[in-house]
Amino acid sequence: MVSRRQLLAAAGAGVGLGVAGVGVGTAVHRGTVWEKWVRGRRDGESDDLHAVVADSSRSPYVTDRLEDVDVFGPGAERTPVVSADDHDRLTDQYADVEYGLTICVENGQLECEGDTVDRSTFNAVQVGEEATAIAAGGRFRLLRR
Repeated sequence: MVSRRQLLAAAGAGVGLGVAGVGVGTAVHRGTVWEKWVRGRRDGESDDLHAVVADSSRSPYVTDRLEDVDVFGPGAERTPVVSADDHDRLTDQYADVEYGLTICVENGQLECEGDTVDRSTFNAVQVGEEATAIAAGGRFRLLRR
């Protein structure tokens, strides 16, 4: 487990870099939420159900949207939030549903890190917002936004 002191030290060291190691296999990522996605798996296949990414001006736009499982109404497709009912609708159609985030920092070039997250983390931030996450033990967790 990463201590609060280690995390704060790493976060301070990462201000210029956007990414800082706090232990073996652990890293803090601070930057802009660049992508949010929902993926469904069934019958050994994976479908990108919905994906929103930032364009060059950091405005969100939809890159993938599967019409038959669309859970985001007009106006909400660029700021996706999945309710418990919508999650149940997705899991009725797919054996497994994954949510993901990608956080990027611009240091002359775009450096990005991301992975699957739980539904509440997916819902907590939107594309274009600033966020801090920690990658540790094969998990990507939001620390703050």
